[in-house]
Amino acid sequence: MINLIKRRISEGTNNVFNLGSFIFGISGIIICLVVVIAPYKILEVMPLGYVELFGYNLEKNGALGVLLVSGVIIAAITQPVAGFFSDKTKLEIGKRLPFMIVGGLGTSITIISLYYVENYFLLLICWMIIQFFANLGEGPGNALLKDHVSKDNFGTASGKFNSLRVAGSIITLVVVLQIMNIYDRTGKEAWFLGGLIFLSILMMVSTIWSYLSLKYPPKEISKESSKDIKSKNRMSNLILVLITFTVTLLAFTSLQSYAVFLIQDVLVLENPAPMLTGVIIVLGISIGLSMIPAGKLSDKYNRKVVIMAGGLIGSLSCFLIIPFHSPVLVLILCSGIGISVGSMFGTIWALTNDVISKKNAGNQIGLLAIGFLFSGIGARFAGILIDYLNNIRLNLGYFSLIAFAGSCFIIAPLAASMIKDEK
Repeated sequence: MINLIKRRISEGTNNVFNLGSFIFGISGIIICLVVVIAPYKILEVMPLGYVELFGYNLEKNGALGVLLVSGVIIAAITQPVAGFFSDKTKLEIGKRLPFMIVGGLGTSITIISLYYVENYFLLLICWMIIQFFANLGEGPGNALLKDHVSKDNFGTASGKFNSLRVAGSIITLVVVLQIMNIYDRTGKEAWFLGGLIFLSILMMVSTIWSYLSLKYPPKEISKESSKDIKSKNRMSNLILVLITFTVTLLAFTSLQSYAVFLIQDVLVLENPAPMLTGVIIVLGISIGLSMIPAGKLSDKYNRKVVIMAGGLIGSLSCFLIIPFHSPVLVLILCSGIGISVGSMFGTIWALTNDVISKKNAGNQIGLLAIGFLFSGIGARFAGILIDYLNNIRLNLGYFSLIAFAGSCFIIAPLAASMIKDEK
């Protein structure tokens, strides 16, 4: 085992696993914070069932939405700025790694603060600090593919890179959900702290691995691939990629953000953790199995066709959940959503690397954080609308959310189809 680890680390930037090691950890942290930790903490700091903000009483979905939007605002500012400065950085250990080290260590330390906050406003402050450090590292970390991978292999490499993102998310979610399940049953706060400590250790290990494997100056792939090729369509294509990414992310984030409450209320489950664990496992397997093959197909054939096929599968799966929402059927249809998300995100990431400039990769790929901002605002402020519609008719808000996500899976490929190919 130790020899295997040493061999993987020694491969440095030639191994996509090393390029994505930081993303593995930070993705697991962020997804757990959004899907598991935040909903549990919201209920803890709202003993009356609501919180007053700007003269308005927010219920649990609305309060969760505001909290999560504060995070994506920080992300939208931090990632492009960190990416810009990493493009200009010239240090012996590389231009991305310093930001990843500070961001990783900062996230690992500040995440423990969530255990100690006792009111909603302190939770907001701690949440934004954690998001700053997380995105300080993630922005430059996302640019590593453009730095070290040949343009002919963007699809395959993007599939592997984002599989690490998904693997980090799924593995971490499953572990933390089990810890939170024990916390639910026992009521002992030590288990909540244990979940945060696990996330802190994961981030520390991920950061150390990145430092050990990426600290040496990279070898040039080739003279041709090291050139920064000019493109007259770059800006318009970058905007279209951003729209495609934003709308796709909006579909998935809309479902992800309220998954705990949706499963609990629609399926009428007192403890949603076991069902949510099943959903996560199904999504993880389907996303993982589809991402790498989709990347290879996009290298060999056409990225837009792969995105279109993924969108159709995702849309159909969402709309079928509305009439067929028994636990078994939900798990089956979630596999369709997973295939859609895997094939679309892996291919969109490759498409992004096709479009961005090599010289300004950190800054330009950091602009995808704007997609997190708009999708976050759209999805998470939807919590207020969900509460409103649910009060009109039982589960109307949740079913409207699912229909909206299905529509997004259709709109995103249409935006991708407008991207102009470089001759």
